[in-house]
Amino acid sequence: MDDRLIEVTRGLVKIYGVSLLEDPERLGQLLEDKCEGRGREIFLLSFALRDIIKDGRLPSADELASRRADASDGLCSRLGFSRESAEWAVDAIASILEAGAAATPASQIEARRGFLSGIEDAGWGLAKRPRTAPLRKKAFRNGFLLLCILSLFLALFVRVTGARVTQADEHRLLFLAHLSGPEAALGHVRLKGAQLAADQINALGGVKGRMIRIQAQDMPQDPAQAASAVLDILSQSRATAVISSCNDGVNISLAAIADKNEIPIISTESGSAGVTMATDERPRLYSFSVTPDDAYVGRTLAYFLSQGLRRKRSAVLFRAGDEASSEIMESFTAENAASGGDAAYVSSFGARGVTREDAERIRSSGAEAVVFVCGLDIGVARSMKTLRGAGYSGTVLGLGYGAVLRAEAGDALDGSWWILPASMDDPQLLSFQTSYRDRYNERVSWEDFPGAILAFDAVRWVADALFRTKGFQGEALRHALLSTQSLALAHATLTMDPRTHAPWNKAFALIYCSDGNERFQKRFRPK
Repeated sequence: MDDRLIEVTRGLVKIYGVSLLEDPERLGQLLEDKCEGRGREIFLLSFALRDIIKDGRLPSADELASRRADASDGLCSRLGFSRESAEWAVDAIASILEAGAAATPASQIEARRGFLSGIEDAGWGLAKRPRTAPLRKKAFRNGFLLLCILSLFLALFVRVTGARVTQADEHRLLFLAHLSGPEAALGHVRLKGAQLAADQINALGGVKGRMIRIQAQDMPQDPAQAASAVLDILSQSRATAVISSCNDGVNISLAAIADKNEIPIISTESGSAGVTMATDERPRLYSFSVTPDDAYVGRTLAYFLSQGLRRKRSAVLFRAGDEASSEIMESFTAENAASGGDAAYVSSFGARGVTREDAERIRSSGAEAVVFVCGLDIGVARSMKTLRGAGYSGTVLGLGYGAVLRAEAGDALDGSWWILPASMDDPQLLSFQTSYRDRYNERVSWEDFPGAILAFDAVRWVADALFRTKGFQGEALRHALLSTQSLALAHATLTMDPRTHAPWNKAFALIYCSDGNERFQKRFRPK
């Protein structure tokens, strides 16, 4: 970091007073005029100031120095600063505050007070007051006043039009994830996937010379609390776009915020149609999804059952009390019937899996295949074991794949097919795994792999849209995202459906289990 910026800021504080630090935008403008080519340091300093004074009070130098570690941790967690950048920013602000305290602000206040008292005490009136101010100082004061007025009008114009102006030659992407609580491990893997994409894009020169910056934010599970947190973030800093890897409830609550603030929000793993659709016929203007909705997943299951496996008579198992499972089942049932399929048996299950009685009924029903119309969990794995134990030896078709399935079901998985967004064994994704391992010195698990690659590709999708758009306002970026066609991402080729703001005819990965092993077969899409 270049410490010359600190010396210049100290000089500005001596001229304008410590109150200048309470207006980071004005300070940033002054520094850009005096420190050309120091955009990164100006960005770090101004945004650190915004975070430190968010409670409305500027701390003293001693106070900030005493809580240096906490302030640095806050910049890392809330603004995505690196540890080195956060510590530099905190130390720089403390140093500037110390210099400001030594600038004898009392004399400045006294000078202003003397000017006012001179007016009050002039018995002959202002018209007879001696004109002692040099013309040069008056011109400077009038020019500075005019500059302030123009800056005010410019700020109002930007605020009214909702322009998304990039900061310090960067495109800031606000990445939302559940980084604490039961989903913390998966949330951090998703964040690492997003950061890896940003690193690769920046290594190639960024987007038209502007770097991609990931600003991570931990989101609560409660939709109302998450919406409030995002509103607070957007009020303090400008983001080019928002990428959310949160649950469907949170993503639905954020959709209204995206439309109101005219900022695109991209969901990485949402299945609910309500994330991108305001009604059954009308999409939300600024909400998009990298993954198809649950209805599309149900149709894909039915397509592969009839066209890929050539099975007609099936047993359908859904998760009790799961809204997503109900949506998938409804779509699967309609598509399966349209393809000439027949449901020989339908039953629900919970965390313990299907009962022994259900498994025996399935075996005796003549079902050619058992279809799990729900996401992967421990209940699916236990159901597999129970089905095989009851003597059912037919085909099994389900969604997702992970170590929990193999660990719980073991060899009972033989003869089963699994559909998922992306496969860890897909040869086309080996480069992603290598880059991820080299960057973070760890491997991604089966369960976490789809989340990592979807977050990775969400950043690449936004970057591609920024390459294609001529402006950085929300409306321009929204149109670029909506017009995406045949974009070759890592895990699939992406084409947006303007009717749903979700992918159109997107491919899935297919896994087949046999001989105690799982094998990637191919990517496929419904015809």
